[in-house]
Amino acid sequence: MKSVSRGIIGLIVVSAILLLSDLQNRNKPKFIPRTIDQEHSTVLPDKKFKLALVHYVDSHHTEDCEKGLRKLLEDKNLREDVNFTLKVYNAQGDISTLNSIAGSVANETWDLIFTSSTPTIQMLAKKLPDAKMVFTNVGDPLVVGLGKSFEDHLPNICGISTMSDFDGLLKMVLILHPSIKRVGTVFTPAEGNSVSYKERLEVAAKSRGLELISSPANTSTEVLEAANALVAQGIEAFCQISDNLTGTCSAAIIKVSQGSKVPYYGFVSQQISQGAIAVCARDYFQAGYEAGQMGIDILAGKSPAVIPFRFVEKTNFLINLENARFYNVTVPKRLFNDIPQLKTIEK
Repeated sequence: MKSVSRGIIGLIVVSAILLLSDLQNRNKPKFIPRTIDQEHSTVLPDKKFKLALVHYVDSHHTEDCEKGLRKLLEDKNLREDVNFTLKVYNAQGDISTLNSIAGSVANETWDLIFTSSTPTIQMLAKKLPDAKMVFTNVGDPLVVGLGKSFEDHLPNICGISTMSDFDGLLKMVLILHPSIKRVGTVFTPAEGNSVSYKERLEVAAKSRGLELISSPANTSTEVLEAANALVAQGIEAFCQISDNLTGTCSAAIIKVSQGSKVPYYGFVSQQISQGAIAVCARDYFQAGYEAGQMGIDILAGKSPAVIPFRFVEKTNFLINLENARFYNVTVPKRLFNDIPQLKTIEK
């Protein structure tokens, strides 16, 4: 009888130990085993991925791209600090800081590096020629040396181009200003992407019978001077391209626009609430989301070399009726007929 009791007691003790051990394990974060992306039929290795995200500057674009990337990871049931770590760097618009960040990133091993903006991918492509990278918020990846075409590119890099729809914006401008002849933009000579945008806008303007007047700026102080110079040259509307410098200084250009009553049109969604009459803006949240999906494919084993660059799939057409009234611009019904995806903003 005593031996039976001792056996029962021993069994209880062993069971308690196993239970406590299991409780400790339950409290530990666990991987989601072999996460499956049903839509794209990809299966991820059962490991914690080490990811980096490098920004060049704080802007609405970079914020939206990061939000889109994080949403994609969330939608794929990947949890931060459980299935992946994501270290975010930001150079705050300073090239020397970006160079230091690139050095720090190069000293570590990553499963994948995400970048936003042209200067960032340019720098990291040189510093980390073998690291797998996905870019977003890059206008023209070819003009900055990332490839010969969207299909023939550096083997370790793929990504999403957010090149503006120049003709789409000019189409709106011409409907709102049928007799317009001269439009203007401030550009940044030091940014390859900005020069490319200015040239592409010039070609699009010429094809529609418009003259583009451009004014250079290399610092935030020069942006204001360049905007005033455009007004002095008799432009009839601002068609402001988006780059890192003018994006962070857009308020200065809009202030000149409002003060001179020269209508402002842009390529950034947020400017619709800052004074623009209308914008034709790539969706940067969508761009981050799509870059995230490319990243998932790479983490599942696909080579960046076989993933073509591509344009972001979504563009936002917005018009602010209050801003139109401020500039005494009449909005005809034809605008909504010709651009059915156009959304109206009252304030």
